[in-house]
Amino acid sequence: MRAMARLAVGLAALVAVGCGDNHPTTASTDAPSVDSPVDGGNPLEPDTLAGTGLCMDAKCLQISPDVVEYTPTFPLWSDSATKRRWVYLPPGTTIDTSDMDHWQFPEGTKFWKEFTRDGVRVETRYIAKVGPGTSTRDWFFVSYGWNASQDATTQVVFGQQNANGTQHDIPSRMDCKTCHEALAPSRILGFQAVQLDGASPVGIDELAQMSVLSAPPSGSSPHFPVPGNATEKAALGYLHVNCGHCHNPLSPIHDMTPMELRLETGSMATPADTAVYKTAVDHVAAIPFDEDNHHYGTIVISNDPDNSAMIARMSSMTPMRHMPNLGSEVVDPDGQTTLRAWINGL
Repeated sequence: MRAMARLAVGLAALVAVGCGDNHPTTASTDAPSVDSPVDGGNPLEPDTLAGTGLCMDAKCLQISPDVVEYTPTFPLWSDSATKRRWVYLPPGTTIDTSDMDHWQFPEGTKFWKEFTRDGVRVETRYIAKVGPGTSTRDWFFVSYGWNASQDATTQVVFGQQNANGTQHDIPSRMDCKTCHEALAPSRILGFQAVQLDGASPVGIDELAQMSVLSAPPSGSSPHFPVPGNATEKAALGYLHVNCGHCHNPLSPIHDMTPMELRLETGSMATPADTAVYKTAVDHVAAIPFDEDNHHYGTIVISNDPDNSAMIARMSSMTPMRHMPNLGSEVVDPDGQTTLRAWINGL
């Protein structure tokens, strides 16, 4: 029986009892927001969402039985947009999990993420591994924008601001690559060990039961518990998912800003063991800045969120200073509360 078919059937039995506003830097009012298919000829690169294999119908109300929905443990802030995610593995394949922090996916793997803003379905992003290797050419990224009647999609290649009458911005393909290339060669951000450890209905244990992990962890979840008290766990998880895809040793920006906010499974015995504490807490900022007549020179100052550069960047509306730099243009109030509580407790 096919790997994902087994996974879908198994999960059905188990659960019968499952970059928002993207501020695309490459989009402009001059360039067209919708283009024809950009990589024709490859069946993994269709011009509409209906051709990707996610849905049984053009409205995408019936999901293919070979596709499995999942929800990461820690949510990604997307300017209040709600999201759904799905994954497909080709029959008989497995994910190479020999490096638990950087999963490698077989050729033909597909991922989708649907964004709904203010009750309107705006876009569904699609990632497919179209080649056998690990170069950027082996991955296809594109967003499909939904029409007003919610019954058809079109590739959005150059990005589109305020799509479908909402404040949600669809990213360009270049923006998609910018975020995902920062975690090359894996390139998949939310379907990894930390984000799936204990996740429901699809987590590491369910994947292991269906034999789609090459090296599953022993025992049962939590295999890689995020350390600390509730406040510390929430802050570390928030930074991992919202910031760690850029701020990690594989990212091209690491040499310029050697701050690491992504959790690694082998460095989580205590909060102090994490790269967050070792590279951000009470560390001088590589790029200090001034805003509103105030100087911010330290990334995180213990017990002082108001003077911490991390909080100031999250709050800033200055282009290229606001963080996350891609995938958000609105301050996350819950994220601010989470990180302020953590800093006040340091």
